[in-house]
Amino acid sequence: MFELDKELKSLILDSLPEDGMSISALSRLLKEKGIKMHRLELSGYLKALSDIGVLRERDVKPSKVFSPLQSKKKSLYDFLGEIVRREEEDEDKRASLALLIMNRLFRRAVFDRELRLCGLTGAPASKRAADKERADAAAVVSKAGIKIGGSDVALVPTGNFSPVCNRIVVDLLIEMAGLRQLVAETKQKTLEEG
Repeated sequence: MFELDKELKSLILDSLPEDGMSISALSRLLKEKGIKMHRLELSGYLKALSDIGVLRERDVKPSKVFSPLQSKKKSLYDFLGEIVRREEEDEDKRASLALLIMNRLFRRAVFDRELRLCGLTGAPASKRAADKERADAAAVVSKAGIKIGGSDVALVPTGNFSPVCNRIVVDLLIEMAGLRQLVAETKQKTLEEG
């Protein structure tokens, strides 16, 4: 039940718009997504999330409207996927870049599921991780709350870290730390322009 509650909480937070949603509207939305929950049960669950500070509850007669208390934060996977898509057109190269970067950042094998969390569908230049490498990586990823199944493949990049990777890592840091306003947007000169 614990995992279901965690998934239900994530699903609710992902589904709620910033301006909120009524219990009946959220109930219909969850039903469309395959979660059948009685409205009274959902109401109690939403009230509990409100009590612990995850949701904001307000009365908009005749309904109660629930909205996320804080705006949805992007994960490293979200940021990395966006930056790699801006940088590279080819889907396989996108996946290869993301794999190289995550492998370097996390110092471990990277699961194909993590590439999917980045929103990438390409086949990266990689090889399967050894069984011990996979087990070590699975232990780390599980601690972070990401479910890894037996069929999830752990990958190790076969390419080399390139200047493009460095640029993406710098952009990743800038985006995640909210430093964009401090970055001068200048064009770098080449030797020929000198």
